[in-house]
Amino acid sequence: MSTSDIDTGRQQILHHAAAEFIAALCLAGFGAVYEHFSFGVYSNDMIYAFIYPLISGLLLLFTVLRMHLPQARTLFLLHASTAACAVGSIAAGILHISGRDHKLLLVYPLLGGALFLLTLLSYRKDGQKSE
Repeated sequence: MSTSDIDTGRQQILHHAAAEFIAALCLAGFGAVYEHFSFGVYSNDMIYAFIYPLISGLLLLFTVLRMHLPQARTLFLLHASTAACAVGSIAAGILHISGRDHKLLLVYPLLGGALFLLTLLSYRKDGQKSE
């Protein structure tokens, strides 16, 4: 089965949004547990990593209200962008806590931003197909 055959109706989009919100809750719980046991040493990158899937889920809910729904390719790109940003935030938090910094941490937000731009282009293309 190719990704173009996957059904992305309103119900399926709501399932994707629910998965993003569950990921946001898990990351928020991870941040809360981490802050509780951190002995006063914490990183905002680690604590606020839940923001990325939360925003992604809100974007998916917004698309349900729009005229056209995203295709599977667009959903994949959105999830990849969200994952890159969330993992990058956690990796940055781990390194900041240990007192180090690394130039390779710049890859995560750049990759997440590039994937998000591709998501927007893909969503626009999906809208042109549905007309």
